[in-house]
Amino acid sequence: MVRIKEIGAGFQVSCAAFDEVFNSRFKATMAAHALALGAATASGRPVHIIVPEDWGDTIVVEPGPMADVRTAAHHVPNG
Repeated sequence: MVRIKEIGAGFQVSCAAFDEVFNSRFKATMAAHALALGAATASGRPVHIIVPEDWGDTIVVEPGPMADVRTAAHHVPNG
């Protein structure tokens, strides 16, 4: 999960391994999407971006195309 919060200094984007404040909503949104896509692709599962309530609904980011390659690499039989 990635979270965007509006704070006095701007927009805070945070997740398990990241915590940074951006001066614009656009930059925060792009950072959140990049983090979520990386996490989704690495895990092979969708990742949620929690946004401030007045921004709308939670955003769900699906794994990228490399998720299939990484998953397949884990299932290669020993020859």
